[in-house]
Amino acid sequence: MNFTEFEYFSRVIYYKGYALNMEMRIPDPNECPFPYILIFDLDRVEDFRDAIDRGYLDVAASHGDLYRVVPLDITPKGGKTAPRYDRYRTRMQEANGYAVEMQTELNGIGSVWAAGVSLHDSARMDEVRKALEAEDLETAAQYGKVYRLEPVDVAPVVEPWQPSRKVTGRRATPAAPQSTG
Repeated sequence: MNFTEFEYFSRVIYYKGYALNMEMRIPDPNECPFPYILIFDLDRVEDFRDAIDRGYLDVAASHGDLYRVVPLDITPKGGKTAPRYDRYRTRMQEANGYAVEMQTELNGIGSVWAAGVSLHDSARMDEVRKALEAEDLETAAQYGKVYRLEPVDVAPVVEPWQPSRKVTGRRATPAAPQSTG
């Protein structure tokens, strides 16, 4: 399998008060029917966590866009609070420079690597994303703790590996014709 068969997606990794927006590769499902994250990307996540543990923010920024996660003290509209589950997984939903830490129920279905998200929780995650996109933080606070993502101003040791910002070998779209007149 060559790298032209890969698609790229952006994923935010949270660790100890920092967030890293890094691009990962996923193979074409027609070429590889089993969804997985490549070892290369898992190593990058571990390198990011190790750099944060050691206090090397410049090394952490070498893996993507680095943010400081700042908790906001926002009370939910109408005093409505997020549901609590006995067995849960914490998920972060982000948009517009904000993130919400919310609980989703572990339902035991899904892939081998992780439990799936129920339809109810999936709808809640969509509502959170829409509230964050509209910058309605009070509504987003109904679903969990709200955070602001502040960019960390540090020069990376190495430019982050982000193929969407580089030439990936795909044909460029033709430019619009310019009028001569």
